[in-house]
Amino acid sequence: MSNIRRWCIVGFILLFGCFWVVPSYCEDCISFNPGNAKVSNIQGSWKIVDGSHWLFDFGSKKDEADCALGAIRAYGMNQSCFVGRPNPSFTYLLVSGRAPAGRWPGELTDVKCTKFNPANIQVKNINGRWKIVEGSHWIFDFGNKGSEARTAFDVIKKYGFNQVCYVGLPQPSFQYLKVGH
Repeated sequence: MSNIRRWCIVGFILLFGCFWVVPSYCEDCISFNPGNAKVSNIQGSWKIVDGSHWLFDFGSKKDEADCALGAIRAYGMNQSCFVGRPNPSFTYLLVSGRAPAGRWPGELTDVKCTKFNPANIQVKNINGRWKIVEGSHWIFDFGNKGSEARTAFDVIKKYGFNQVCYVGLPQPSFQYLKVGH
């Protein structure tokens, strides 16, 4: 059975010599057991499920579902987290509250990872769309959701994510962030 957890990150503001505690953002994560997760066809759509809980939907792309499950198991990812629900603009996976780290064999053949430097990323409004960018490289697009872009920026900084990995290019059906070398 999955657990829903929210973690609130607290910031401090110094105003007139006093510290004020203000919530910066709350993490919205669902826990699951990667050992129990499996690929199932439900009503004609391939999904990764944990028991009766649907985690990820791949439509007709069973091979991409299998690859994503391989990544989940290789890293031991056991938390699926969201920025903005319903219809999250940003998702990420964790391993018991930590960023996935390293590499698994599937990344050599079936997954495309792109590196970025978290020290150089910025949130910018470009032509009316909020993005996380590194220089002129657009990493994530949030449409008109500026506050969600800033929250995702904080999440990236908190966990030190420096790679985004895609399953199923050019139209990825699954992505995850990680810390890599």
